[in-house]
Amino acid sequence: MKNKDNTFYLTKILVLDDFAVHLRTYRDTFKTKPININSENLKILIGHAPLDINGFLLDKPELLKAEDVKESELEGYKMYLEAMEK
Repeated sequence: MKNKDNTFYLTKILVLDDFAVHLRTYRDTFKTKPININSENLKILIGHAPLDINGFLLDKPELLKAEDVKESELEGYKMYLEAMEK
């Protein structure tokens, strides 16, 4: 994703459901589009954020890499599901 100052930042799609895209956003920024990314080496800014898919697509995200989602990355998503059940 691109910031207004033309730097790049990264998000990882954790889950895509009928209602939202569930993202993890990283604090790291890059002057050029990053390549050879490993999310394990990035600093987490937001562990889980549900976002309407249309809102997400407005920012014109670009797929840079596909990674498996680890169980530990889903902690915030699971808390979100529990809160939504109440």
